[in-house]
Amino acid sequence: MAKGIDGPGLAMMGVGAILVYAGAKGYSLLALAQNAVKGHPLHEGVAMSPLSSDDATGVDSGLGVAAGSPREVGKSTAVLFGWSGADWDALDKLWTRESGWNPKAENKSSGAYGIPQALPYTKMPKSAWPERYGGQSDAATQIQWGLSYIKGRYGTPRMAWAHETSNGWY
Repeated sequence: MAKGIDGPGLAMMGVGAILVYAGAKGYSLLALAQNAVKGHPLHEGVAMSPLSSDDATGVDSGLGVAAGSPREVGKSTAVLFGWSGADWDALDKLWTRESGWNPKAENKSSGAYGIPQALPYTKMPKSAWPERYGGQSDAATQIQWGLSYIKGRYGTPRMAWAHETSNGWY
């Protein structure tokens, strides 16, 4: 193992490799990740992701994320961060309270937007922004950004939830 790369670093490199592979091949990120976790060949039973989605979920499958409700996509994506069990429960409570898992949720007083209630919304990639500002309110992008934000700021969803319950925001 290279000097300075620990277990979490190697895991993130693996996640990055899956993301690159999914993007290059046009495969569903969720299906690839599930195969990787199960030890199956990455491409086994994996369908190509459509370039866009007009379904009622608001999830743009073009990012390589399997379609489903935002909450389902959130649960699957959280696993890629190593978060399940108590961490998933905390994340679910956090984003249910903040936005109800609605990618178009907007706090009228603060301007916080989307599933993770980004403030300002411009912190997220443009596809996550409100439509009126040139975005697509893309749930998958919001979820990926929100999970990265939680990891960087709090470490885990449980720590973000603890901050939310103590302060009324995270």
